[in-house]
Amino acid sequence: PMQNPASIEKMRLKMIGRTFLSRGGNSQITKQQQKLAEALGLQQYMEYSINTKPVKNLFESLPSCYKVDIADPKRMLAIEVDGKTHKLKKWIFLDQRKEKVLHSLGWSVLRFWNEEIDNDLLGVVKKIQ
Repeated sequence: PMQNPASIEKMRLKMIGRTFLSRGGNSQITKQQQKLAEALGLQQYMEYSINTKPVKNLFESLPSCYKVDIADPKRMLAIEVDGKTHKLKKWIFLDQRKEKVLHSLGWSVLRFWNEEIDNDLLGVVKKIQ
């Protein structure tokens, strides 16, 4: 659909007036995310969508779902793999907000930097387990 000009225009029109708060995820799988998901045996739960509808009335400009980098749905555990952009003020705010929403839905959130996964994959896996 993203090659179809009509689909692109429909999406563009739908996004008019939406704030950056309504962003739910970027769907870009990084090599660190891939490595960690494989080490945990959770490859099928990468870019996992969590419906935010149950708490929509508690937060302003909430997306319909948040995508987490890796999920363990049985444990309600969201694992986020962050790169350098997550050190920017805007992303710190968005990450904190996402965590508040996920916590209100009953999920726990663990965050790891790309460098942690590159330098100590086994240590990260142990922390998660």
